[in-house]
Order: sequence, then C-alpha cells, then structure tokens
Amino acid sequence: MSSIINFKKIPKMKNINHIYLIGIGGSGMGGIAKILIKKGYKVSGSDLISNFITKNLISLGITIYFKHKIKNITNDIDLIVISSAIKHNNPELIIAKKLNITIISRVKMLAELMKFYYQITITGAHGKTTTTAMIYEIYKLSGLDPTFINGGILKYSKEYAYLGSSKYFITEADESDKSFLYLKPTIGIVTNIENEHLDYYKNNIEILKKTFLKFLKKIPCYGCIIICIDNIHNYELIKKNKFNIKQNIITYGSHKNSDIQLYNYKQKGYKTQFYILEKKTYSSFKINLSIPGYHNALNATAAYAVSKFNNLNNKIILKSLKNFQGIIRRFDILTTIYPEKRIGYQQTIIVINDYGHHPTEINMTINTARKIWPNRSLIMVFQPHRYSRTKNLLKYFIKVLSKVDKLFLLKVYSAGETFIKNADSEYLSKKINELGIIISQFINFKNYYNIAHYIYSKLKGNEILIFQGAGDINNLSSLFINKKFQNTKH
Repeated sequence: MSSIINFKKIPKMKNINHIYLIGIGGSGMGGIAKILIKKGYKVSGSDLISNFITKNLISLGITIYFKHKIKNITNDIDLIVISSAIKHNNPELIIAKKLNITIISRVKMLAELMKFYYQITITGAHGKTTTTAMIYEIYKLSGLDPTFINGGILKYSKEYAYLGSSKYFITEADESDKSFLYLKPTIGIVTNIENEHLDYYKNNIEILKKTFLKFLKKIPCYGCIIICIDNIHNYELIKKNKFNIKQNIITYGSHKNSDIQLYNYKQKGYKTQFYILEKKTYSSFKINLSIPGYHNALNATAAYAVSKFNNLNNKIILKSLKNFQGIIRRFDILTTIYPEKRIGYQQTIIVINDYGHHPTEINMTINTARKIWPNRSLIMVFQPHRYSRTKNLLKYFIKVLSKVDKLFLLKVYSAGETFIKNADSEYLSKKINELGIIISQFINFKNYYNIAHYIYSKLKGNEILIFQGAGDINNLSSLFINKKFQNTKH
C-alpha cells in the first residue's frame, strides 16, 4: 500500500483552506500545525509564549500572534482548532462563534488527519512521548517514511512532527480527557494506567479502565493491542476481559506471563542493557540503549513489539534503539557547573531537566539518578503541576519527594485551575517537613532570576541538581545553562 500511494497527496478537506489554531505553541497543537502546512493549507494561530515550536512554525511560513485578540480572527478563516487548555471565555473563541466559524478540538483535527492511515497510537499515563519517538525512528530507519506527531522534541533531530509519504501515522493518544476515543488505531499501545487525570473519570479508576477498554475495542481484527502487564491496572484489564477482547493482544514487560519478556536489566552509567525473550518463537535478543532508566527499557520493549508485529528487520530495530538519544526535558542533562566556593575539580554539579510531574515519574527520575551517580547528593527543584493533581496525590508526592537529599518547592503551576486549599506548594512543603526525613523549602521569590541565585548559593558541589515539572520550570533551568544566576541578588 505504502509503495503505491503517496500519503502526502491525500485530498484536502473540502472547502477548507485557512485553518487557525488557538494555542498553536503546545506540543500536540504545534505538530498538527506543521502537518497541516506541509499538506498545503494556509495556517495561522495564536499563543501566549514564544518557544522552539512557535519559532519553527514561523520559519515554515505560519503567522502566529502572541496574544489572544478578537482582531486575529479574520473572515477568511474556514476552521478553528482549539487546544484543551483554551477556556470558554477566550476572546478569539467568542468572536469565532459569533462569526459562525467551524470550531473543533485538537483531537478531532488529529483524527481527520489520520483517517486514511495505518494508525499506530501510544497511550498511557507515562512513557507515551519517548515510546512514540522510538517507534518513529525505527520505522524511519527501516525506510518506511512514517508521519508522526509527538508530545516532545527529539534531541538528535529536533523533530516533533513530520509528514511522511507512507501509510504509517505514529502519534500519542491522550487519555487525560477521554479525547483518545475519537481515534481509531490499527495498533494501540498502552504503557500504563495510573491514578492520573481522574477528575475526568469521576475520581474512579475503574471508569478510567473501562474507557481504555472502549478505546482498545476500536482496533480492527487485523490490528493489535500491545500492552505492558507490569502495570497492575493493565494486567487486570486484560485478565478480566480476556474473553471479551477479540483483538490480537501482545503483552510485554518483566512479568513472567509477558509474550515479550524483559529480563537481565542492567544500568551501566548513563547506558542501559537488557534482554527480551519472544515467547512465541522462544528467541532472545540483547538490547542496548544510550539513555538510562528501567522505564525506558519498557518503552523500548514496546517499540520492539510493534516493530516486530509489522515484520521489520531485527538488526534495524536494535540499531535504532541503540542510537536513540532521547527527548528534550526527559532526564535531560543540561550542563555541569561549579559551586560558588570551588573546593576541587570533583566538586561539580550536574544539572538535569525532567518533565515528570506525577509521583511515579518523579520516583523513576530519582531512582535513575541514584543508580547513575550513587555518590552524589540529590537536590530537586520541583514545580507541582495543577492544584487538583497535588490534592489527589498529596500522600504520594510527600512520600516520593522525601527520597531526595534536599528539596526546593516552587509555586504550583496552575495550568488555568483556581486555587485549592491545602493543595499548594507551601502546604506540601509543610507536610513533607512533618514527615521528618528531609527538609523541604518553599521558595516564593518574585522571579526566576532571584530563585536561580538563591538555589545556586546553596550548592556545595558533588551534587545532582534536578529541575522537575511540566510547567514553566524549564525557564528556570535554562538560567543555569546560560550561567545567568551568579551576579543576581534576591
């Protein structure tokens, strides 16, 4: 199929020429915008901040306004796509409704782009972005020229979206607000199901699991479900519905019942080595990764499973995984600095940026850092993401964050949520200190320059400094890359 049809030339949407994206700079929205302009649509949009994605989109000829204004919505716009972060009182959204311009969600636009393709979707609370990128690089190295949209930026190529010419479309599927139900994957990968985004599921994980089941049942008989059964909720979902699911199922993980079993995992510095056993053929292969962490071994195993389902060459799969360099803001080593008082060459501080904002993800970050640098102190600067998440997972945050040696807490990144009592950073810091394991400090300075200077003044050397969170904490960590903290006073 892919050798006969050039999927770049799929007919455009009827009577649609100019498409405007509100929130165009977000990872998912930016990827859609890039695919749309590559397909020949006129594309414009708005956002509140400039970032790598908006700069890249502007270089492609997309007009972007960095403020949401009524005048941005012109009469020639045929379709408006909105991010899930856009509120009902957004002025552009209000005027678009008055002008009777068709408005659709990000995922509906994604579904429209994908409908003619062989769809490979990756969903789950953690690991979506890295797994998506791994699969994309394997398929690309195999000469299959896939289309993909990712929630993060690849370190090596700086790609976050690409329009290929083959039938394959690889992307994340977001379960956070049930939007993944609009997609109809050929292959659906489920990395894990967690107590995350439960506000959309009546705070009931059983409802979340039933929604996953509904999503997986969309997969056709010639497709496949690929699911990690190390995760207890994944395992229970498959076990409970084994006679109810008619689709092909490939399970993976270190669990003894896995169809593709991960074993003999070893962490050697920043590199990872492990083996996988394919139970069907009883063949075993060694996989080497250039990125750390057991979670990435699981991500690689998922990528291996989907590649083998499509009969890709084993040597190419293993080569691609070995060469994979990771995603920006996923255990991303930024720089090495010295403390104010240099005692010796060994007293450096390694600075890391990580996007993880759920206790499970933070725990993985901490465990990975401890394995790589067992003799260094671990300092974490954490920015909680959303008051609702902090409230719902408070006891887990307290437990996990108490595993570091020193903790600095920034104000909650609200993501548009209103304040919730006893779900803010000051309260979280208080509860951690009551546990008595470490001392947590809530930092409430006016700007990131002051915060950077304060944190720098507390560094002694021989430390790992991790900036953790999904909000704008990367604006703080970037100051350490550029050394813009040494002459600042708080």
